[in-house]
Amino acid sequence: MLKYIIPLLLISNVAYASIGEIATINGSGIVKRESDEIVGEQGVGLEMQDTIATANGRMQLEFEDDTRVDVTEHSRMVIDEFVYDPNSGNGALGMRATLGAVRYASGAIAKNSRQNVNIRTPSATIGVRGTDFMMIVDEIGGSMITLLPSCNTAGMCVVGEITVETDEGMVIMNQAFQTTVVSHSGMLPKPPVILELPEDMLRSMLIVRRITPYDETVENAAPAVDLLDIDFLAFDELDKDPLVEGIKSIWVTDLDTNTYLNEVFVDALNNQMKQLMAIFMDELDAQNAEILRVRQTGLDPETGIFYDEAPPVNIVARTENQHQFRFEISNSYGYTFDIVQQGFSIYGYKVGVGNNTISINQQE
Repeated sequence: MLKYIIPLLLISNVAYASIGEIATINGSGIVKRESDEIVGEQGVGLEMQDTIATANGRMQLEFEDDTRVDVTEHSRMVIDEFVYDPNSGNGALGMRATLGAVRYASGAIAKNSRQNVNIRTPSATIGVRGTDFMMIVDEIGGSMITLLPSCNTAGMCVVGEITVETDEGMVIMNQAFQTTVVSHSGMLPKPPVILELPEDMLRSMLIVRRITPYDETVENAAPAVDLLDIDFLAFDELDKDPLVEGIKSIWVTDLDTNTYLNEVFVDALNNQMKQLMAIFMDELDAQNAEILRVRQTGLDPETGIFYDEAPPVNIVARTENQHQFRFEISNSYGYTFDIVQQGFSIYGYKVGVGNNTISINQQE
């Protein structure tokens, strides 16, 4: 779940300094900066809040701390934050991959201030410990994250470590080409497996697939059993040694005798499944009610909150004396606002359906 703690936010038109540039570009792409669209060309400077979008092209971005980001075809990412002190090597970095394939290679900030690095997809947050990895994001926000070896110009490669975290838990990956899959932020990341695929194939994979490489690897490791292939009439009792089989029976368990499939066990299992289904249906009803709820636009006289829908964003804003805030948030996701602003407070103000939370704290 996303958290933003904002002690004081004043609306201003501060011009951001350049934090990096487009090092190379092959094909077409743009840099979206507020209402402007800048044609992607080598040497174009980057700023915070820029959105990088490619069509039939690839961009390589280089930041001031030597962080490198490769954005492949039909992909999109957002630079949320970049603060860097070249003297100490410390800083903060935040970015989001929202569609397509994006490769991240750590720079000085990840090596010196890794707790200040926030790399996200719509469904997961990646904790970086000085290494390279690739994020592939599909059209509905699902993510496949692969740890890659970090190699220098001399061909020496090392493998670092990353964590992949959702609202439900976290996995750690520290082997080259280890991969996990996350469908949405409300599920636990799947256990990591090693994909035996070259990096170029990972980078050029189609976003829409009938089956992902992760699922293919898992299926090959534990192939499904086809009941039609089993010969239930096969008889092999004459091939057994009674003496050996008699010794084996000393270590018999319920799993060997199939008593775990007795009537009492099956009834208990059915009852548990009914309880889980009831919980699921209650949650589904609550989500449907939230989806069908219509929030009125304009200024709410009770809360003083201004809400407007200006696709592709929703606008949430409020002013209390000298304190004010304004958010332009994607209408593709849902957000919950917890607001404390001088003498005013409101919790659980929802826009859309989703698990993201924005906390605003503006007090004297």
